[in-house]
Amino acid sequence: MPRILAFSIAIAIIYFIPNQSGGSVGVSSQCVNSNCVVTASSSISGVVLGLLLAILVFFFPRKRFIENSDGVVGLWRRFGAFILDFIVILTIISPAASLPILITESGYTGGFEWSFTREFSRDSDNILILPVIFGMFAIIFLYFYVHAKSGNQTFGQYILNYVVSSSEDGKEPQFAKRVLYSYIGLCAWPVSVILALRSENKECWWDKTTNTKLVKGS
Repeated sequence: MPRILAFSIAIAIIYFIPNQSGGSVGVSSQCVNSNCVVTASSSISGVVLGLLLAILVFFFPRKRFIENSDGVVGLWRRFGAFILDFIVILTIISPAASLPILITESGYTGGFEWSFTREFSRDSDNILILPVIFGMFAIIFLYFYVHAKSGNQTFGQYILNYVVSSSEDGKEPQFAKRVLYSYIGLCAWPVSVILALRSENKECWWDKTTNTKLVKGS
């Protein structure tokens, strides 16, 4: 599938899912002292579109990757691919992840609604919301790890035409550590960006420490 077509379809789905859920999708709980606001929103069309987006991201036919040995993967390309992948995964997960708390809320109110906002918390909120948060982080980790481990491009990497590969020093690549270290690097982004800009091939520190590199396509 051509990159521009895959990107256009993904952006269209990402745009329509929140529109089908009243402008937002997902679940959140914000508490300041004793004041809490809990919101959840989804839609049947959002769940279906999320499934279609997952099929697109994981199973659409990709063009054969041809390495450009002279190419350098710049920070903008790396950052752009990550943002696209992050948004795509959240868009896939959020509509379905909202369902447990929506179903539980219907037990209290006596009727199912696809969205609600209340200004108080229930004992069941944390039991339902915390697993969703940790589950999202686990899925994002596995998404990047499995693609790197198998030598395949993530959706964002395919759109921006590069792939994660093992370094050329013969050492065993550590893809799991790469994902974990990249999380840390993103949290310390000013330092990570400065160090990468000063390196010869615009490498980030988690590339070097995990025996991996980025390869640009032609």
